[in-house]
Amino acid sequence: MDDGSWSWIPRPRWAALVVVVGVAGAAAVVAGVRSRQRSEPVSPELFLTGAPVRTLEARVSYPGADVHRPYGPLRSGDAGGPTPAPLRELARLEAEGDMQGLAAAYLVRRDTELAAPYLATAGTSPDVDSDRAIMALDQGDSATALALLEGVLTARPTHAQALWNRALVLRDLELWALAALSFDAVAALGEPGWAVEARTRADAARARLMSTEDWRKPSALGQALVTQGEPVSAEVLQAHPGIFRMFLYEAIRAAPSLERLHALESVATVLDARDGGTVLRDALRWASGRDFHVRAPLARRYLELYRTHEVAGGLAAFLDELRRAGELDLYLGALVREGKVAERLDELTPLVARLGDPWFTLLLEHERARVAISRGELLQAEQHLLAAAALCQEHPLGYRCIPIESDLGDLYRQLHRLAESHRHLQAARALYRTDPRWGEAQLLLHLGQLARYQGDGAQARAYLEEALAQRPEDCTIRHFVRSNDALALLGNLSVAPARERMREALSCKTPLLLSGAKTLADLARLGPDPEQDARLVAGMSERRQQGTLTPGEAALLTHIEGRFLVEQDRVRGEALLRRSIAEAQRLPSTSVDARKARAYSYTSLLFAAARAGESEQAFRLFGEELGGPLPERCVLAVTVDVERTLVLARGPEGQLVEHHDASRRAPLDEELQGLVPESVTTMLRACPAVEVVARPPLHGRAGLLPEDVAWAYHVVRPGPAVPAPSMGRRLVVAEVQAPASLGLPALGGWAGLPGDDATMLLGRQATPSRVLDAMADATQIEVHAHGLMNPDVSEASLLVLSPESNGRYALTAGEVRATKLRGQPLVILAACRAAHGVTWTYERFSLPVAFLDAGARTVLAATVDVPDAEAGPFFNAVRERIQRGERAANALRDVRMTWMRRDPRSWVRSVLVFE
Repeated sequence: MDDGSWSWIPRPRWAALVVVVGVAGAAAVVAGVRSRQRSEPVSPELFLTGAPVRTLEARVSYPGADVHRPYGPLRSGDAGGPTPAPLRELARLEAEGDMQGLAAAYLVRRDTELAAPYLATAGTSPDVDSDRAIMALDQGDSATALALLEGVLTARPTHAQALWNRALVLRDLELWALAALSFDAVAALGEPGWAVEARTRADAARARLMSTEDWRKPSALGQALVTQGEPVSAEVLQAHPGIFRMFLYEAIRAAPSLERLHALESVATVLDARDGGTVLRDALRWASGRDFHVRAPLARRYLELYRTHEVAGGLAAFLDELRRAGELDLYLGALVREGKVAERLDELTPLVARLGDPWFTLLLEHERARVAISRGELLQAEQHLLAAAALCQEHPLGYRCIPIESDLGDLYRQLHRLAESHRHLQAARALYRTDPRWGEAQLLLHLGQLARYQGDGAQARAYLEEALAQRPEDCTIRHFVRSNDALALLGNLSVAPARERMREALSCKTPLLLSGAKTLADLARLGPDPEQDARLVAGMSERRQQGTLTPGEAALLTHIEGRFLVEQDRVRGEALLRRSIAEAQRLPSTSVDARKARAYSYTSLLFAAARAGESEQAFRLFGEELGGPLPERCVLAVTVDVERTLVLARGPEGQLVEHHDASRRAPLDEELQGLVPESVTTMLRACPAVEVVARPPLHGRAGLLPEDVAWAYHVVRPGPAVPAPSMGRRLVVAEVQAPASLGLPALGGWAGLPGDDATMLLGRQATPSRVLDAMADATQIEVHAHGLMNPDVSEASLLVLSPESNGRYALTAGEVRATKLRGQPLVILAACRAAHGVTWTYERFSLPVAFLDAGARTVLAATVDVPDAEAGPFFNAVRERIQRGERAANALRDVRMTWMRRDPRSWVRSVLVFE
């Protein structure tokens, strides 16, 4: 598996903790956290330390609450639950301002709802973050839990509660090897009671791993079935049905006599009963009907091929003999065994159709997909994999379907369709639980890559490290994991650790990953290392000579070669970068690798020009990438690349100023205050309004310019502009009834303006399909709804609408982009974080950009939460100004400044204009 996945940057994940402070918790909302010193000892009843068992599996970090008792979860038949916390003790803790203590009292009772407001105001410390991880664990948010616990263990590697809680998260993710190691670390601390339980749990995790990862017994039994016809018990067949189905096919082919075939009937019967139908018994009957004077010697030679991958006379001659003899199952088996199916797809199609066996239909469809992927035809590969996945729904044959679902999930990751990727990778994992095949390391690598794309760095590391822990001797996995570690570390500007991870990756003599090559190219710029630089050059040459790169990957490799060389020889480096752009432009727009190669090559060209002091050339490059010249006045162009920043601005008289530095030593914050120097901002204040061209990943983030400057993100819309209709048609979406399962508070009713003649979609009418239909001809669109980040549904933020009859509630950026907004509307998204986009470094993707791509002329949206009561008045004031003829950027600036005079920290600071 290769990967050119350096298209994201780390960004904090939003914790899915909704904190509602009621009357009982009102006193918890205080500034700061007071000392835990208490005037008298805490009674055992407060933290249930006198109970014979504990009902909370996790460990609370608060002193006095973490006393070991055996774990005994409450069951449905148990009377009542834990005794309530003593009110006198709670009052004392509240009087002392001990927020963590109050939270702990509720956590030990598994009442996370009451614990939440206290933890929210308990400050920040390793102990508090470990307890916050319990909240995330309780809500099934493993990514947030792991991120919190990783931070705790970075600060305090022997934090007992964090080690324990991390082991629980890893166990819930079924990362058994890492869970065992984390419990081992707890046991090593020697705490009374906890150490013994930790050792028991570590042993249980290893046993669970061994039950699916120890292939020695099934492999030996399978080999005996093939070579000797030894029967296999029904219990073993049921535990590994896919593996033994594969062995049974081989046993049928290798059987030298009718007697051997008859000995296989019990195996075929058990497996047919499990999967339904009579396919395997039919295969036995067909083979039994052959002339064994002809078949027997061929079967013996097939067994020779099976054992050694060699056959007397050579494979080609053997295949010809099998075809002439009509021993088509042996012919197909030999092609499968030697990996030659892809070479004879057309020939095998009618044969497999006659067999009517889904096992081989799935095999052929999967091979077609792999061929398409090798050619860079990803959408064609998608169709083959989807057809196979649909067949897997009817015939869930794990041995075949696990790699199909896994490859489909990884294909969607490469296409940056992350919600679909998640769905298919989870389908592969579900199949693995019921029909395991030869280990799940490859699937874990795919899950790790997906988590990294979703911005869940801690969870990504967990999946990747689990793959390595399961296969520590596998150098290919080590190279992959450590190369991706280095990429992530470099994204955080941790240069020395990234170098060390690449050193470990390069200790494996495996082909250099493209992600590793990109990392080495950047490290060479940040600090040359002759040995690693030489490995980079040799590795890139080797990859090109292998001839296994897809066209998109080839364009990426050309970019990396140019990126590395341009720092030493600008002329030769820029020639390679231009070649990469040309290679990318010849590929279809659906090629994500091609889009990356083009974007990243422009990045290197921009910084090469900036380093040479060629500001005008850099300014032209910004326009060239977008497809046309930039405005000659009042424009700001900005880009970043690892440690480097380039800012170009033209003032009101067309004067060009540049700021270029390579001094960044920490990742950018979510908001971008300070990225543009004050000297540039001062010049731009003289402009009536500023158009901002921000390359990814800066586009769509707040704070790039001060609040008192009128500015808008400039987006180039694909395709020719179409005149907007002269008649105004306003659409308002409000009073949305979000699905109860999301736990979102009800929004206020719509307060229309006097004489408002807008088309209204209110309440249950505001479904995604109706909203999409109504948007098509609107000239103004206003959406008052909840915004949500759910990477399992959409890469960017989504709008929560009223559910359809089938439960669909989300309006995603992808769905908006696919529609046509013929009215070229002004769009107001009065929803939380509606402007939040993905952190791809190669292209812009967010709800506002999707609306612009679909035909909108202007979009207003916020990057932060929007108070329901304030959204209507604020956006109405901005809209009225725009309707009077003001430019959107100026209207927003003026209304924003009025509001900020009342509240300088208001959410309106983070409302953005996209044009």
